[in-house]
Amino acid sequence: MADAILGWDVGGANIKLARLDADRSRALLIVERPFPLWRECDRLPSVLAALAERAGSAPVMGVTMTAELADCFATKREGVAFVVRAFETAFPGAALFIYGVDGRFRSAVQVREQPHDVAAANWMATATLVARVAPHALIVDVGSTTTDIIPIVAGRVAAEGSDDPSRLRSGELVYTGCLRTPVAAIVRTVPLHGARCRVAAEHFAIAADVYRWLGPIAEADYTCETPDGRGRSAAEAGARLARVVCADQEQLAGADITAIADHVARTQTRQIAHGVRQVMRRLRSRRPALAIVAGSGAFLARAAAETLDLATRDLADDLGPDAARAAPAAAVARLLAELMMSSSG
Repeated sequence: MADAILGWDVGGANIKLARLDADRSRALLIVERPFPLWRECDRLPSVLAALAERAGSAPVMGVTMTAELADCFATKREGVAFVVRAFETAFPGAALFIYGVDGRFRSAVQVREQPHDVAAANWMATATLVARVAPHALIVDVGSTTTDIIPIVAGRVAAEGSDDPSRLRSGELVYTGCLRTPVAAIVRTVPLHGARCRVAAEHFAIAADVYRWLGPIAEADYTCETPDGRGRSAAEAGARLARVVCADQEQLAGADITAIADHVARTQTRQIAHGVRQVMRRLRSRRPALAIVAGSGAFLARAAAETLDLATRDLADDLGPDAARAAPAAAVARLLAELMMSSSG
């Protein structure tokens, strides 16, 4: 059995890596990197290799992905095949195990035959691991781009959807996140000088600007690109927020920008809460009273859960803060380690 295992979560905008001793005797080492796959997909093998070098390479790797949805690929089949080929190029001697939406690992050969079985399966990895520590709970995992809402009932994943379209319909996937979501995709109007003001349908500001201005995220947490290519200070975030109403900081006071940001934050919280409510309604008498909040936007997950009177617990309390931010990568590392130990025993 290998001494160490790498768990990967490869998204279209971020790559997260967890390194774990195969016997799970040490804490996870987490490495993360923003990577706009749609813009420079040919660099993926070299980026994977560089991340593995930072973490310490390993001969066995578990992989989950959402990168197949990037619009540099014509189909998800093409995207899955590209990601698998990138791993084979970067790590020609490694044993690859790709995680599927049914909770099973597959070989690269199997994945090429049935690529949709592994497309966007990272939520299942997280849910399978969380079910061990919270057998009756609702996972609310807010990342940079999307929110996963996953019910755990009697220690089992009780999700209705299995792919992105069905999860969007069921409320289990809400396409909003704490960093990359454009403000114009969250709200149509904002308060301005005592009235409602329409927002410009332009990529002037993103959720990261809202939370940088209001304070929940620090400059180091603003890991995606800024819409205008400028910096990530609170003042620069405020300037971008002013622009959503076609204004600037010479025209708007700080209180005006705060009112805009507060409205966007409350609206995004309601959007997530709406997904939670939809999932809870389906569960009826089996609905949990506890929300496990996770991801870089755990503060948003907590706010949404609390509006529905759910008790909350941070996944960081169970996995540690780094692993909780990269929960799918940590999960596939742990789940693959268990598989390797059981097969060697």
